[in-house]
Amino acid sequence: MLTFKVKVSRKIFVSQDTGFGVFKVTLDGSREGRVIVGNLFPLSEGDFLRIEGEESEHPRFGKQIKVSRYEFILPQDGEGIANYLSSGRFKGIGKKTAQKIVDQFGQGTFEVLENTPERLQEVPGLKKTVIETIRQSMRDSRVQRDLTVRLTPYGIGQETIFRIYREFGDLALALIESNPYMLIERVRGVGFKIADTIARAMGIDKLDGQRIRAGIFFVLEQSEFQRGDLFITRDELLKKCSWLLDIADSDVFAVLEKLLERSELSSAETPDVCILRPQNERIEKYAARRLFQLAQGLFAVPELAVNFDAVFEKLALELTAEQKQAALTAVQNRLTIITGGPGTGKTTIIRAIIEILKANGKSILIAAPTGRAAKRIEESSLYQASTIHRLLKINPETGQFVHNAQNPLKTDAIIVDEFSMVDSFILFALLQALADNTQLIVIGDKDQLPSVGPGNVLRDMIQSGYFNTIYLNRNFRQTQDSLIVENAFRVNSGEPLLFPAPNPELDFVFLPVQGEAQVLERVEGILRYYQNDYAFNSSALQVLVPMYRGQAGIDQINQMVQEKFNPEPFLLKKEKSAFKRLDKVMQTRNDYDKQVFNGDLGIVEDYNSRDKLLLVNYDGWIVEYAADELDELTLSYAVSVHKSQGSEYDVVVLSLLPAHARMLSRELFYTAITRARKKLILLSDENTVARACANSQPVLRKTLLPMRLKEVFEPAPVV
Repeated sequence: MLTFKVKVSRKIFVSQDTGFGVFKVTLDGSREGRVIVGNLFPLSEGDFLRIEGEESEHPRFGKQIKVSRYEFILPQDGEGIANYLSSGRFKGIGKKTAQKIVDQFGQGTFEVLENTPERLQEVPGLKKTVIETIRQSMRDSRVQRDLTVRLTPYGIGQETIFRIYREFGDLALALIESNPYMLIERVRGVGFKIADTIARAMGIDKLDGQRIRAGIFFVLEQSEFQRGDLFITRDELLKKCSWLLDIADSDVFAVLEKLLERSELSSAETPDVCILRPQNERIEKYAARRLFQLAQGLFAVPELAVNFDAVFEKLALELTAEQKQAALTAVQNRLTIITGGPGTGKTTIIRAIIEILKANGKSILIAAPTGRAAKRIEESSLYQASTIHRLLKINPETGQFVHNAQNPLKTDAIIVDEFSMVDSFILFALLQALADNTQLIVIGDKDQLPSVGPGNVLRDMIQSGYFNTIYLNRNFRQTQDSLIVENAFRVNSGEPLLFPAPNPELDFVFLPVQGEAQVLERVEGILRYYQNDYAFNSSALQVLVPMYRGQAGIDQINQMVQEKFNPEPFLLKKEKSAFKRLDKVMQTRNDYDKQVFNGDLGIVEDYNSRDKLLLVNYDGWIVEYAADELDELTLSYAVSVHKSQGSEYDVVVLSLLPAHARMLSRELFYTAITRARKKLILLSDENTVARACANSQPVLRKTLLPMRLKEVFEPAPVV
């Protein structure tokens, strides 16, 4: 790091969204001009600064200083003060007004502006409106400067400081001095670790109740959103919080007891004492009650006329006895679960169910958890489908679903495909929106990975044994020519895979690789081989990798594909995010305002330079992203197996390496294979494949749904 004293001579660019700026400066004691870049939102022309940074050479813009930390140096002479005041930083102060103020107060000008701005009334000809504007500008400038001075020494970046100021304005410093942990809920990008760093900088004691409370909620959220658990045992919570906060278990326990007393947290016995958020308790209790009502047939299903011959004739399909039974069970019950792997005829059954219900004059809605899954079921069933989120509709003003218990969906039947992806929150919302006379038919593969969100809904429901469940078995007649299906079943049963010699006619190709460097070469070669059939950003060809990091991880493959195959210039760069027009991207979190959801795939359309917005096309739905929202997007030429759930692709390139050892499991391998519709190209080695097949680790998530279901289906006798 080098230290410089500089004077800002010209503003080249500043983002009002992120605070990133580019300024021309002159070095102190010389006329040498330099360019500084970084998150420099409070700067104006005429500012004097002491900066720390690194010199670098930009390939397009030449020498720059990347600023990591800076502080203001206020000018001391009359001319410097006048120039500073008229630099544009303070609204209402031009050169003449600035000179009047300096003439009145001299070198005491900043003292007056900071501490006794009411004395500006002493300046001849200064209007009250201008005085008030100056006072507000001075307050804004002081708060921004004070935040920068207080927080940057502790590694808090300028972008985070900018977001804090934008959220709280004048009150920012006072609020974070009193309770910096409120930033976690109010400022995006601020998690427990940043808030705790600020707290320690503010001198907040490590035994402070607000700190311990924030630590408890952080551990709960980590458990929920990283592992998919809806509760954590009290002993585990105390242990993790004690380690995180570097305090005794007893100190954590004291605060936990208060949170339970105030109903900020809930507890249950399983028989271990479990701690969970109250909303998680409500969700699983409600889901159990509603599922009980459906399963018990408390609202009878009108008898349907089932004419299978007519259905077969219309669909030009021949169903097996097993498939007929599945369709019959589905149309005759309020709640039915149909589960099976690839090639077992789930799509055929969906089409049969739709035709039977239509023939009986019933209205139908079809949904899936993701846009890709909804599009796939729509293409295969020839019936309109949507995501569950769009089915339930979001009220942009409240952020709540439009369809709920007070306004249920008006339909006779709802079919939900890819139900293994449904998490506890979506199950709750769906069941709320279900009218008393609506049938629910859920279809999914119980052997796939569970939902990205918390919960283990499909497995919990099936393993409870309380619901009509149809298990579809392997159908050799339909799948005898598919090596994808054959090997998927072999993975699922732990049998050795079939590895015939590479043949363009086969739908499963094994290409041995030695090391991560060779994977990058192989991926590039495969994309070039298919480039006449599939564009580099095609949604029909997908690279799947278990992990983000590493020489051949998701991040590196994405960068390689962008660099080698997308010739467009960069539209927007921000820290680790860099996007070009035509890039294939993925939404990484649910955004109800934009109506795009975790896992949705889109193509970068353009960049609106006037409004500084990146435009992304999601199958015709254009979504705008401001610069500080780019962390919601990631390149998606390669994605994780988890993120691919619910999607199918013509061609899947799957990389499994020894470096992925901690992620490898039979369930992950099975899920990845079953994403391929026409061709799966496996980049691996036989030892790694054998290890993945042998390592069966069904994801055991901590949920209370099984217990809640037992409570309503088998209530304890009243004594």
